[in-house]
This record gives sequence, structure tokens and C-alpha cells, in this order.
Amino acid sequence: MSTKTFVLLLVVLGINTLRYGTYLLEGSTSIYYWIMFILNVLAVIYVLILKLNKSKTEINSRRI
Repeated sequence: MSTKTFVLLLVVLGINTLRYGTYLLEGSTSIYYWIMFILNVLAVIYVLILKLNKSKTEINSRRI
């Protein structure tokens, strides 16, 4: 994943997470907003872990 794609994906996921989070903070009790918020948070965490693991692999391959 290139850096531009990574940043774009984080921005889109961040905006969506904030959007659904504000719906929940406004008092909406819809299960849809809860599910979408949780899925967006999980996606942000997954993308960050994926990028972290990729950078560790690149660092280890440079040492060899």
C-alpha cells in the first residue's frame, strides 16, 4: 500500500468514524449507527496495524 493510499484511507475512515460518532453523541439509538461506528473504528485499527507490520518488515529486510 503506497503512502498516498494509506493517508487517503485513513482520512476517509476517520471522517466516517467522526460522523457516526457524532450521531451517537447526539443521542441516536439506531443500531445502524452503532454498527457502522464500530466497523469504522475496527477498520482504522486494522489499517494502522497493517501499516505498522509492513514498516517493521521493511526495516527487518533492510538489516539483512
